[in-house]
Amino acid sequence: PDQAKQLHPLLREMGRWSIPGRPDLKSQITSTNQLYFQAAIANLLLIQKLKAWASVSSGMFRCVEGDTEEFLEWNEIKDNPSRLSRVHWTLMKGHDRTMEKLVRSYGNNPARLVDIARSAIVFRSMEHLTMCLGAIVTDNGVRVERLKNRLSPSYDPGETWGYRDVSVNLMMVCKEARAVGVELHMCEVQLMLQDFAHVKNIGRGHRNYVYARNTQGF
Repeated sequence: PDQAKQLHPLLREMGRWSIPGRPDLKSQITSTNQLYFQAAIANLLLIQKLKAWASVSSGMFRCVEGDTEEFLEWNEIKDNPSRLSRVHWTLMKGHDRTMEKLVRSYGNNPARLVDIARSAIVFRSMEHLTMCLGAIVTDNGVRVERLKNRLSPSYDPGETWGYRDVSVNLMMVCKEARAVGVELHMCEVQLMLQDFAHVKNIGRGHRNYVYARNTQGF
């Protein structure tokens, strides 16, 4: 109410006001170009957060060198230039898959896409994973909007063909994000146990998942 009183009477009469830091439902993104522009900036800020969260939870990242792929702890990587150069940061969602999701699932509404800027942290144990989740939800620089716990005993793994993780959708609300206008962009962080990450990234798991997904039209 106090914030509403501070608005210009004309804006209040037109109904053009919203809660600061929250999406204006009357002014949603309508362009994938705009979405990717925001994601490119948000992704850079997200990577810095990933490093901080991994540092306090023994989190690991995928490292690639030639045909060799492995998962290494960030605390073993950050001070080693050779290992730093091998870290494979997750790329933004490809345009082809984005178009598929828009047509198949989202009625051509770009505002429903929440995983253009995305990344993953890998863990050896549930203890480490839960430590990271705690670091995320208590981080004042982000705001968690949605959490999917696919590791829950009540979750039906058949929905994702046996794959499990904890998926966190969040917004970067730090001062750097606000300064460049991406504080309302939704990002996705996947918290994965090492065995699932190995199958997904190094084995044929993801390829098989994509085939099954396309077969069913998701």
